[in-house]
This record gives sequence, C-alpha cells and structure tokens, in this order.
Amino acid sequence: MPSLAKGFTLVELIGVIAIAGILAAVAAPRFFNTATFASRGYFDAAAGFLRYAQKLAIARHGNVAVLVNTSGLTLCSVTTSPCPVASQILGPDGNTPFQALVPNGVSLAGSVASFSFDAQGRPNTAAILTITGDQTRTLTVEAETGYVH
Repeated sequence: MPSLAKGFTLVELIGVIAIAGILAAVAAPRFFNTATFASRGYFDAAAGFLRYAQKLAIARHGNVAVLVNTSGLTLCSVTTSPCPVASQILGPDGNTPFQALVPNGVSLAGSVASFSFDAQGRPNTAAILTITGDQTRTLTVEAETGYVH
C-alpha cells in the first residue's frame, strides 16, 4: 500500500533556510543603504537637468546658463553666480526656480562654475560634473555638440 504522506524533508527545509539566510546577509545591506539610491538618483536627475537646459535653449532661441555649486544646479538666463532673482528660469510649476538640489550624503563638484547653452544647443565650454555618494559618477557635457553622458 503506497504512503499518502506529502511534504518536504527536514534536509530540504534546512537547505532552503540556509540559502535564504545567505542571500539576506549579502543583499539586504544594498537594499537598505539609502546613499546608493540617492547618489544614483541624483546622477540621473542631473543628466536630465542638463539635457533639459540644452533643449530649453533651443526652444527659447537664446542662451540658458547652468550654474554649478555644492548645493546643486540652477538654470539662469545669465552666467553670473549667484543668479539674480530676476534672471532665474522658473520650473514647471511657474513659481520656483528650476533647480536640481543635491540630496544628503551626496556631493557635487564641477570643472566650471557655470556654462551656457546657445540657441543651437552647444555649450560655451566643456563641463565635467563629479557626483560622489556611494561611488563617484561623472557627467560630461561635450564642448562641440553639448552631448551629455
């Protein structure tokens, strides 16, 4: 007469628990380290910000300046730092200046304090932005084309 008992053996259960424990010990710190997400998120936001500045200069048929400092990136219609209130380019809400502020645990350094895109989307100089958090990431704005990578 065949046995009707079904289930897992003790060895199988212990093996699954051991594998789950090893995965939790290795993977959990990466999921709970907010610096990793903040750093990568700001890198992506800064790249989008620079591409937006370039497209805005083309759409406006005029210069759009990007001011770089330790607190973040700001769009301005002039390259003087700090950007005068009257020259700040407003964000999508139409009320606040368009900025990409650096989150806690992340730092920003630029090869230049400011640069601008002309009406054809070309920057007046090459720029390199270094974003440091869990690791160092570099954004480059090419001098001739304005390509952001």
